[in-house]
Amino acid sequence: MKYIYYPQRKTWTEARLHCQRKHIDLATWESLNQYSLRQWLREQTNNQVWIGLHRDPVEDSVWKSINVQTGEGLSGANLTQSSHWYKEHSGHCAVIGDDKMWHSVQCSTTSKVYCSVNDNIQNHGGKMNWYSASRYCRKRNSNLSTITTTNKHEINSYGWIGLYRQAENHWTWIGNMSSMYRNWAPGEPLTKDCGSVDRDFKWHSNECSKNMSFVCYDDKLVVVNENKTWEEALTHCKGIKAKCESPKCRLLYNSGRLYNSSYIRERIHKATTDEVWIGLRFLGGRWLWMTEPKLNVSSIQHKLKVQETLPQCPSMANCGALSKHDINDTNNWIIRDCTERRNFVCLKQCLWNGAS
Repeated sequence: MKYIYYPQRKTWTEARLHCQRKHIDLATWESLNQYSLRQWLREQTNNQVWIGLHRDPVEDSVWKSINVQTGEGLSGANLTQSSHWYKEHSGHCAVIGDDKMWHSVQCSTTSKVYCSVNDNIQNHGGKMNWYSASRYCRKRNSNLSTITTTNKHEINSYGWIGLYRQAENHWTWIGNMSSMYRNWAPGEPLTKDCGSVDRDFKWHSNECSKNMSFVCYDDKLVVVNENKTWEEALTHCKGIKAKCESPKCRLLYNSGRLYNSSYIRERIHKATTDEVWIGLRFLGGRWLWMTEPKLNVSSIQHKLKVQETLPQCPSMANCGALSKHDINDTNNWIIRDCTERRNFVCLKQCLWNGAS
């Protein structure tokens, strides 16, 4: 795994598109090399960088990592309660500001409270967060206020009201009353749906339109969505032309030498064939990776915990492939006829000048 740090500032969406175009995706917290990130941030003037962390568009209080397998949406566990957050984290709720207009803020912030029974509104002193304010009103046989065209004139200072964001673009009122009336301040509702990390490895929520540096991740794999025989795939990989990032090295491409089948299976998700060629071939009475000497079958089997051995005397099926779908969870390689056509993976190697 490789991380690429970009000091130039982009919005979260622009940063992700940049990473997907030039690399794989924005780096997720699970994939980040924290030591490398800390060293890089110390050299930068900005304290935070975008990572692949985003609020769930379906449920406002939930945060997840981006789905790097599909390149769209979110995946994985709910990260809302993680100890990595800089401060207590929550969804978005509406508060009346000193300007008597509505503002979107995190529900965990504190403010005075507007409680109401039907259209009768009362302002209560004492600052509390939105959740505590809701409980406070219920104990008084009321709810956080629903603002309507009828009672809007009773608002005379700042305080919580009963409007909260349920999902990405859906705001709803707590309690049984509803109202289509809105009095958002200019630019509101402003929401913080995109995640960043600071040099102390603490997460922050920010407006996605904010310009910030970012971190991409990459690896040595190139998934080719073309159907070729095994020999044609090997020729294609060796023929790839690309510039090395350093003038002191040159890039070579070969058929993939793949030990971590689980990770590779995630990377080949977008392949257009169910199986892809890898750089495994039976030649001269032995199994070989096209990038190294004789394959030590027993040691590789131990690493992958496979259940079956590679055949020691294959017939026509003497080229290696890997399936996108590991139904039996064995992580096995698959042996196929080399003349069949399917997608394939190439392995990128940086060869330093002077090396052979």
